[in-house]
Parts: sequence; C-alpha cells; structure tokens
Amino acid sequence: MNISAYLIGLILVIFLASACLAAILIYFNPNNSGTLIFILFYSCLFISLTGVFTLIGFLVRQITRKKRRIPLPKSQVVRNLEVSFRQGLLFSVILISVLILQSQRILSWWHLVLLVGLVGLAEWWLMRK
Repeated sequence: MNISAYLIGLILVIFLASACLAAILIYFNPNNSGTLIFILFYSCLFISLTGVFTLIGFLVRQITRKKRRIPLPKSQVVRNLEVSFRQGLLFSVILISVLILQSQRILSWWHLVLLVGLVGLAEWWLMRK
C-alpha cells in the first residue's frame, strides 16, 4: 500500500469515527444511557484521536524534513508514519484514560504522573526495538 492510499484511508477513518461520535453525542442522553453507549463513545473518541494525532505527527515530520531540504527515501517516510501512528496511539491512550478517570471522579495528579510514566516507558521500550 502506498503512502497516499494510507493517508486517504486514515482521513476516511477519522471522518467516520467523528461522525459516529457526533451521532452518539446528539442522539443519546448520558444520564439515561447504559454502559454500551459509554463504551461506544470512548471507542469512537479513541479512534478519531488516534487518527488525528497520527496525521498531525506525520505532517509535522514531513514539514520539518522539507524545511531542511533533505530528500527522504520511501522507507524513511514509512518509518515516520509508523512512529507517528505509535505516538498518536499512546497519546490517545493517555487522553482517554484521563477522561475515564475523570468521569469516575478518581483522577488525581499522581494518577496522571503514573500514566505518563508508564506510557513513556512503553515508548522507550518500543523505540529500542
């Protein structure tokens, strides 16, 4: 799969997840909703945030490389996309976890520090592989 097809697919997934998220917000009342609606809400939010953060990270990497006027081989562009996806996924995990903890009223500063530390360790371990 080439990069442009992947990016078009990513934009389509972001659009679909955002549309599902909007539909959940419009058609369901959180006071009367069950657990399934909350699972769908957080899942759609996670998918759309992961896609948006991946796209932003990839575009930032591409723009900074173009400013340096360094031509990139295709393997490096694919590597940039993989790193952007991984970091977007981890950042989305942090945000969704914080939102879930806040919705349960158990979020405190040390939960956030612990969560960021665990995700930082995961990123460090994945970078070494």
